[in-house]
Amino acid sequence: MTRHLSEVERRAQILRAARAIFIERGYLAARVEDVARRANLSKGAVYFYFESKRAIFDALVDEEHAVTISFLDEAARDPRPAALKLMELGRKYLDYFAGLKTPPRFFLLMSEMAIRDEDIRKRVNAIHQRFVDRIAAVVEQGMEDGVFERYDPMAVGLVLKALIDGLAGQSAVGVRPDVERLSTDGVRLILQGLLPKELPVQTHAVL
Repeated sequence: MTRHLSEVERRAQILRAARAIFIERGYLAARVEDVARRANLSKGAVYFYFESKRAIFDALVDEEHAVTISFLDEAARDPRPAALKLMELGRKYLDYFAGLKTPPRFFLLMSEMAIRDEDIRKRVNAIHQRFVDRIAAVVEQGMEDGVFERYDPMAVGLVLKALIDGLAGQSAVGVRPDVERLSTDGVRLILQGLLPKELPVQTHAVL
């Protein structure tokens, strides 16, 4: 006998099917009936939970970021010093991308659709800014505590977000992060930099 699924389980079933179909065929070529067939459901059953193909895609975008945003939410509530929070964040992201059972290819599809579609681009950019703001808040805390050097917190947030996106993009094509190297010298590079403190840097001359 087929077990009756709860609403949460049924939505998850549909989203798993949609993720696979979107990755295989691309968002534009995929149809709701394709998603229904992959999920072993009727087209009407899919529409009962999602009003359109776009609503399914938007739900997948939110799902794509749910875990990684939760890391930042935990950091915001963490009372420990900023340096410890930043190091733990780095380790969580490394472990997450290294431990994925399948490559996060929807990340690349989402980026491709953000190029094609203005509404999706706005949605993805809003999520991006949320990441940057949260990271910048941790960095600013470290500066206020006198632990970090004084920089523009948003600039640091943008750089660190770019590193996270790089991990996601590499993982999507099968390049899993070297957790041991990145969690030791990689984190050390971020926290301490390449140049010794006594050597002045004129970035405008380099750029």
